Amino acid sequence: MENPVMVPEMKKKPYLGTFGIIKSAIKIPLSSYTFLFITFLVSLPLFCARLIPKLPDLSVLPSFLQMPFLTTQKLSLSAGSYDTEPPPVLDSIFLTLNTLLIDILRFVVAITTVHSASKLHHAATTSTRSLIGPISTTALVRPISTFFLASFFSSVSLEAAAYWGGQGPLVRSRTIFFHVVHGITFAAAMAVWSGFCAFWNMGVVLSVLEGKRGLGAFSASGDLMKGNRTRGTILMAIHTAWRVSLVLPGSFLGWDFFGGVGYKVAQEWLFSAETVMNWVVLVVYYYDCKNRQRERKKTIMVLEKDEGSGQV
Repeated sequence: MENPVMVPEMKKKPYLGTFGIIKSAIKIPLSSYTFLFITFLVSLPLFCARLIPKLPDLSVLPSFLQMPFLTTQKLSLSAGSYDTEPPPVLDSIFLTLNTLLIDILRFVVAITTVHSASKLHHAATTSTRSLIGPISTTALVRPISTFFLASFFSSVSLEAAAYWGGQGPLVRSRTIFFHVVHGITFAAAMAVWSGFCAFWNMGVVLSVLEGKRGLGAFSASGDLMKGNRTRGTILMAIHTAWRVSLVLPGSFLGWDFFGGVGYKVAQEWLFSAETVMNWVVLVVYYYDCKNRQRERKKTIMVLEKDEGSGQV
């Protein structure tokens, strides 16, 4: 016979839905000016590194900075061209260093946001010292190796999905049916990518908060997300939709106010805000997965106890 005290506890759901996770994530920055200030400071270098190469006039920069940013700007503008000639060696070096710089700045934003958001998730008011204190004592080797692995896997798989969407065998078909099939398969590929993206990013969160590293972090991520993977896929799909919506006005609508500078500044600011909020959402999702995992273990223990008492 089921224990009447344990049944309500088993049926109780101490975890959140998709919109509950988003709502809880939004409350975190709104509850702490300290969090907003810290994330603004750590996001500022990333914001500048992404914005400056897109500006039309770089003469305001010091002379030693103009050449790297001009090279990056030239390579960015020619990225969509049909010129198949490889760039000069020096240009390739500048582009590689710029990409590495962006990734390092993204890592700084990620580790700071995850640490701060995890503390604020349980405490509404937290001092600046308690928010940034643990970061200085954390071993950065484990999180940074996991972060770069996640970035690599995400970039490669996204490139594969984007190639299928733009250069797939059904793109040039003149039959409507094959275009529909292509659209469905591309949407499915992006959904699969979103699911893997949630899996890899959760590995980064585990690496920061629990000290996991590399493939071990991803293995723990898969175990933690068990039974909750669909929600992670939806959250990453929303994250992707936000980023795409920031690109569409300039790419297709020709929206170009204030000579384009105003739009670029607003776009990069929203990209920076989205980057921070994505990690906040992942932190809330991490604790939601923890609650679900805890409930699963409790349920298994109760069932095993009932089976044992039934055999007696």
